Amino acid sequence: MVHENSVIRHREDLRFLDGTFVECSGRLKEFRRHEKRRDLDSICLVNVIVTPVPLGESIYLDHIWVLKKQLSKIDIPLIQNSRIFFSAKVYSYRRLGGKSIDRGLYGLEDYGILPISKIKRDETGSR
Repeated sequence: MVHENSVIRHREDLRFLDGTFVECSGRLKEFRRHEKRRDLDSICLVNVIVTPVPLGESIYLDHIWVLKKQLSKIDIPLIQNSRIFFSAKVYSYRRLGGKSIDRGLYGLEDYGILPISKIKRDETGSR
């Protein structure tokens, strides 16, 4: 649920939360296999809500890619179109390869979320 006062942002807006622990939820939309390395297989989460812990204004992201192995480590069932809930830490990194080179983004700072633990929810979405 996105609050009326929330602003739709880009992943770059995660810079305000770099190094911060957050709670995240998102819907598993797409699974992408890396052509050469299985450890780089990734999952696209859509309609992502990132909320600083303990309290803070949520940031809504249209989508973000997360490595499949990071979600598997915290025992999140990887079922397409399901909504998942997890704790994470926001981190920054330099874009160094892949499509970044083709798009002229090589070497630029970008932001991601590192899943740390699963948040258990009941069928109503409550903790």
